[in-house]
Amino acid sequence: MANFMVDIKGKINNTPLPDSKYLWPLFESIVNSIQSIEDSNINDGFIEIYAERKDAQQFQMNHENPAEYKPEITSFESFAVTDNGHGFNSANYNSFLTADSSLKWKKGCKGIGRFLWLKAFDKVEVLSNFIENDVWNKREFEFSFDGVVPDDNLTISDSQKRSTTIRLIGFNPPYSNKCTKSLDVLAKKIVEHCLIYFLLDKCPRILLRDNIGDPINLNHYYETHIKDSLHQDHIDLDENNFVLYHIKVPEGVNTHELHLCANNREVRSIKLDKFFPNLQRKIDDGSEKGFFYCGYLTGLYLDEKVNNSRTDFHFSDKDNYEIENDMPERKLVDAAKEFISSYLQEYIDEINAKKEKRVNDFVARKKPQYRLLLRQRPDVMNELKPNLSDGDLELALHAEVLKWDMEAKQRGEEIKDKLASKGISPSEIMPRYEEYCKEVTAISRISLSEYVIRRKVILDLLETAIERNDDGTYENEDKLHAIICPMRYTSDEIDFEEMNLWIIDERLAYHNFLASEKQMKELPTIDSQSESRMDIAIFNDAFLFAGATEPPFNAITIIEFKKPNRGGLNSTDTDPIRQVCRYMDEILEGKRKRANGRPFGNVENTAFYCYIVADLTDSMRKAAKGSTFTLTPDGDGYFGFNPNYNAYFEVISYDKLLRDAKARNQVLFDKLFKPSPREVISNQTEELAEDYTPTEAPTEE
Repeated sequence: MANFMVDIKGKINNTPLPDSKYLWPLFESIVNSIQSIEDSNINDGFIEIYAERKDAQQFQMNHENPAEYKPEITSFESFAVTDNGHGFNSANYNSFLTADSSLKWKKGCKGIGRFLWLKAFDKVEVLSNFIENDVWNKREFEFSFDGVVPDDNLTISDSQKRSTTIRLIGFNPPYSNKCTKSLDVLAKKIVEHCLIYFLLDKCPRILLRDNIGDPINLNHYYETHIKDSLHQDHIDLDENNFVLYHIKVPEGVNTHELHLCANNREVRSIKLDKFFPNLQRKIDDGSEKGFFYCGYLTGLYLDEKVNNSRTDFHFSDKDNYEIENDMPERKLVDAAKEFISSYLQEYIDEINAKKEKRVNDFVARKKPQYRLLLRQRPDVMNELKPNLSDGDLELALHAEVLKWDMEAKQRGEEIKDKLASKGISPSEIMPRYEEYCKEVTAISRISLSEYVIRRKVILDLLETAIERNDDGTYENEDKLHAIICPMRYTSDEIDFEEMNLWIIDERLAYHNFLASEKQMKELPTIDSQSESRMDIAIFNDAFLFAGATEPPFNAITIIEFKKPNRGGLNSTDTDPIRQVCRYMDEILEGKRKRANGRPFGNVENTAFYCYIVADLTDSMRKAAKGSTFTLTPDGDGYFGFNPNYNAYFEVISYDKLLRDAKARNQVLFDKLFKPSPREVISNQTEELAEDYTPTEAPTEE
């Protein structure tokens, strides 16, 4: 009978090994050693793992004290695993030469582990000293893409000690690039992968060392970091039995994870923070170090579903649970999550209580627009991660509002489709419609709250800007101008929300065209060669009257800012009232035209509205009186009409500007930032109800 041939390069090429599994070849060697010792039935099983670093003889000298040297932490370039198990006797050697060997099927071995070696390493050197038929032998060979060299590799040994060393040489990218440089982390990963052997007390003594530091006893690592926290649950799912081991790990890990295991070794890790938002950091259990949670799920089902390279599982991706002895991964993980949640319930509840207080305080004090979100959708709290910064917490809450909005829109579309198909009666659809309207109203209130808060922030910023600096000076008018409206822009170049004209007059927010600190000759609404710059110029169209063919300007608004506290009795500053009149002259001298270049009709009735924002210094008051303006009742401004320009003037001090804007918005601020009497009474009633303990009613004799 003819023998099959194996193309080693082809076999390796067809053996999957993701770069995230960069240590799998090393793990294969370690598990092989554990199983070899297990088969040998010896009591003093021992494994040594040697992690050799690149250029480890190079040292970094401490120049302050030449007598002290510090080893350079370089990356690993090879690994050697030595054990005192069976060794490469005839049966094991023939199995090694047989692709997909069935020798250790009962142990869950797929017979392809050695091909994983050459996925990540250039070659493998094997040196084995063993006893067979009462004769001590030595087998030494090299395994590479060229196969096993030499063929004749068996000799009589002078040593009578079992020892087999597998040396993986030439760690190649991308796997080597992913590998840790820390021996401590390497120790943790080995224990993680082989944890079931430790848990079942099947693990021999294992020592890990490199060529620059102290060795690490992995058994001691397990005893001190893991064993004392061991707890297990049994899970029955679709007639399959699983064991979930719960472990508290104080050191060596930095995430909470669920490990899916097969054949006594870890295959895949699942981070739990995506399932448990509260599990983001190390859990504080009152001890000095705290812990991270690690769960290890085992079972015959997982042993049967692991793929050939033991890097993943063949789970059903269907939602049909009737497939014999099969289930989706989601169902398995969901079952494990319930037990993990129960095991960690005490800690999760404590974390959640602290998180709720943090979120509620943040919303109450800084972002009240999200009160309605937390009230209407309390489950949102479960989705928020603890310990978020203010910025990240605000983004998370905003994302929940967007999610809510999207869900409401989808429900609206469903209601619309139901009505269109006439598959449901109006009486049946009304409850859904009413619930949909409530959601839309709540979301709209959140958007309105955000806008109100923005107004308060802008006014707080303005209040700070008009105050005197520590050196006795005041901010230039440019800064105050920028708060009202960005400079050097037109309304075609900035968003509506960037303009805060409501501070001066709510009606100014609605306009046809606005120019901020632009030369007149640059404006598309007038034909002028003037290089004068109005601080803010606003152009509004008139409504069409019956019979009108070309609408004139309805109004042109000019806003001029002056530096706070600018001017005095002997001031040489330009009179801002005359300055605005000069602007109107230049506008009237030019030809008015639309933005599309077409001329306007009759402009004789165009009205000007002029706002001068400046502190009422002596010179400013003198100028206002000289223009026959009237003092406002509060004494902080002037107003008047100039019939020569058909212009209405307002002179507004910065104090009046801020005070009036606050007054107009105060009802909104009170509604948002202060609880209503109804809320106070409701809360007090709830507290009294909680404290109230009913007494027994007297019985009748």
